[in-house]
Amino acid sequence: MIKVKYSINDEGIYTYLDVKGHANSADKGQDLICAAASTILFGLLNGLDDITEIEIKELNNHIEVINDSKSNKANYYLELALIQLKTIEESYPKNIKIERTEL
Repeated sequence: MIKVKYSINDEGIYTYLDVKGHANSADKGQDLICAAASTILFGLLNGLDDITEIEIKELNNHIEVINDSKSNKANYYLELALIQLKTIEESYPKNIKIERTEL
């Protein structure tokens, strides 16, 4: 299962995103849920790449984003990625779980 955790501060800024795991909905190379989530996350990371106050950690099957910026652009990218991931979760709740957390 893909597990997504995120946090939003009192000002409505997305401060944290943590994504790890596999959807395990098909054989390796055939898993469309993993492919969709990966595409969303790579787009997010490409968008965040030029914002210096963003800390990104990429490990095998694990991405962590810490947003210490006040950038509207960063907040928009994070919000959009979560909307897209939630859309996948609505269709495939056995393969992806999204949870808001407090840091």
